[in-house]
Amino acid sequence: MKKGWKLNLLTAAASVGFILIVLEVTVRGYDVVQGAGFFSGRRNQVADHFDTVRPFRTFGHDLYEMVNGERFISSTHDELFPIKKKKGAFRIVAFGGSTTVNQHAYEEEGIHYPLIVQEKLRKAFNRDDIEVINVANSAYSTPHSLILLELDVISWKPDLVILSHNTNDLSASYWPNFTYDYSNKYSHKFYATPDYESVYTIPNILFQHSELYWFIRERVKTTLESTSRFRRESLGMEPLPAAREVFERNLLTFAAIAKANKIPIIFGSQPLEPSDEFFLKIKKYKPYNDKVIWPLQDEFVNHHRTYNMVIEKTAKETGAMFIDNNAMFGGKREYFYNYVHYLPVGVRKLGEQYADFIIKNAKKINLK
Repeated sequence: MKKGWKLNLLTAAASVGFILIVLEVTVRGYDVVQGAGFFSGRRNQVADHFDTVRPFRTFGHDLYEMVNGERFISSTHDELFPIKKKKGAFRIVAFGGSTTVNQHAYEEEGIHYPLIVQEKLRKAFNRDDIEVINVANSAYSTPHSLILLELDVISWKPDLVILSHNTNDLSASYWPNFTYDYSNKYSHKFYATPDYESVYTIPNILFQHSELYWFIRERVKTTLESTSRFRRESLGMEPLPAAREVFERNLLTFAAIAKANKIPIIFGSQPLEPSDEFFLKIKKYKPYNDKVIWPLQDEFVNHHRTYNMVIEKTAKETGAMFIDNNAMFGGKREYFYNYVHYLPVGVRKLGEQYADFIIKNAKKINLK
């Protein structure tokens, strides 16, 4: 009787262990299909969480990497570029938030729109010294790009810069007590402060090398995030005037800094999939929804449109170039997986639009 009980318990434990191993291998196999590698450890938040706080920017990837004693520029997706531009090379730097990072497309197909631009320009001009450096970071807004331009990118001697921001700036106006530096939004621990207490827990540390653990943890966390905290109220058809003015001022300042350093600019509008369904795909489960009041959908769409109009207006006033990405494929659901983030086909479309625009304006920016 006792032996049978122990044998059953051992069999059950072995079965559970086997199932967990199969599931672990399945999750890692999925990572392989996605191009991340069987031992990528990409979900390990303990190993990759706030390894350092970035001065002035607070968060974001490290812009530099040492290789064999030499320091290189490291793009958002870790492509390396020499800090000192090679003689005759043409260097483009792309600024933005997650819509420039293109993380989904990068995980799916290893692409992001600056890489598409680089490939197409190199082919069009039959030269391999055209560089397109992606310095975007998810959640970045105009203040982050201003700091990047002033403190780092100018030193890289770019021949052209591309800037596209909208929704990250706009959302700052939906957080309480709007401040000119967006600290009402970016001082929240989700963005600013290393949340060591929630990351360095005993389970996280013990199971940090299990992709299955992180996979389940994130699914449970998403499920438990109370959707009741998602709040919508009418905020009016026009965006908060003070926030709109700050957005415009930041774009003008970016243009002034670039112009003072003789760097041509392309301002790009942000494409939008305007449906309520696609908006909720990403916004309904945000961990900071207890702080934010989102506008009604038709109001948000108009706010977003207004910010795109500000971008175009700034380009005209400063003599910068402007490309209306939203007019080209905004509203076309086949390019989006949520309201502003693109499927790989959308990233390719965006990259091709920028490349074609640059080719068309090659003489203006002295690209031969």
